[in-house]
Amino acid sequence: MKYSKYTTSEFVEDPYFRKWVQNPNDASNAFWESFREKHPGKIQEVTNARNLLLAVKNQVESDFSNKSNEDAVFQRIREQAGLEQKTPVRRLASWPAWAAAASVIFLMGWWFLNKQSASQLSYETNLEHAEVALIEKVNNTDQPMVITLEDSSTVFLKPDSKISFAVTFNTSAKREVYLSGEAFFEVTKNPDKPFYVYANELVTRVLGTSFNVRAFKDDKNVTVKVSTGRVSVAVAKAITDAKNAPSSDGVLLLPNQQAVLSRQDIKLVKSLVEEPGSLAGKNRKPLDERFVFEAAPAAEVFKTLEEAYGLHIEFDDALFNNCQFTANLTEESLYNKLDIICKSIEATYQIVDARIIVSGKGCG
Repeated sequence: MKYSKYTTSEFVEDPYFRKWVQNPNDASNAFWESFREKHPGKIQEVTNARNLLLAVKNQVESDFSNKSNEDAVFQRIREQAGLEQKTPVRRLASWPAWAAAASVIFLMGWWFLNKQSASQLSYETNLEHAEVALIEKVNNTDQPMVITLEDSSTVFLKPDSKISFAVTFNTSAKREVYLSGEAFFEVTKNPDKPFYVYANELVTRVLGTSFNVRAFKDDKNVTVKVSTGRVSVAVAKAITDAKNAPSSDGVLLLPNQQAVLSRQDIKLVKSLVEEPGSLAGKNRKPLDERFVFEAAPAAEVFKTLEEAYGLHIEFDDALFNNCQFTANLTEESLYNKLDIICKSIEATYQIVDARIIVSGKGCG
């Protein structure tokens, strides 16, 4: 689907998207609701584009009374923003004046935001908005520092890193930690008190799980990697936005998944971690038996990997069920396992977002 790769500006200029914003109906509402559910990483772009179009609709209706005025403004904004003029500036067909103005405001505002937003949030600026007295822990050693919080959650603070949290951590309405650097968190489960980690422009929200956050001040990216449980990750251009964001906002991460925020263009990408690890579980076979296959249907092999690593593998069950696979993959990494399996059954795989997609001709 083309929309899965759209930026905010492309949504603003898309006719079907504009029609939905201007004159929504049951069909378009259903389409965009489904799109947001399937592509949570695009929720921010969709929301930004929609809000921009709605915000300027009434404000600028009279500002573009004719085509020449509109074209002149487009040209000035493009020149000021340093945008390459690949095609003549023209009025978009069936695009009302307020929508044209929206694009002008977007070109100016979004360009400025991209130039400025990377330095807006940091550990220090986040602390300025803390509502309670804080304790700061700094790791100036070359070894991880173990910090046990009041709720029994554990923080493994990496070298050259620091965190701050409330003096009254266990009695505060929220469990909040501010991070600069890198830390691994093992969070004690408490459904009544979500656990928040504020790291530059990224806010991570959990109820009880283990995950790693890397957010050094001068790093270009902020990264969250999940080991166990579920983690919600969202982007905040201001710490007040993060503190007030609904719990439904953000990208949901599962074990062996990560979210990487590019601080330059404020783009959040969900993917698999570099080396997915096998998950422990009381209902799973012992490790030395789990990946030993003897004439096993390939579909069963893929399902075993799904369960063992907590991942989603897309494949045609009927197509690959006739393929048989025999091997001991106990000592192999996930990606080596996939390479060996796919080579054996003449299939290929690719990783899209946090999914593994297997394709091939099958085995008749």
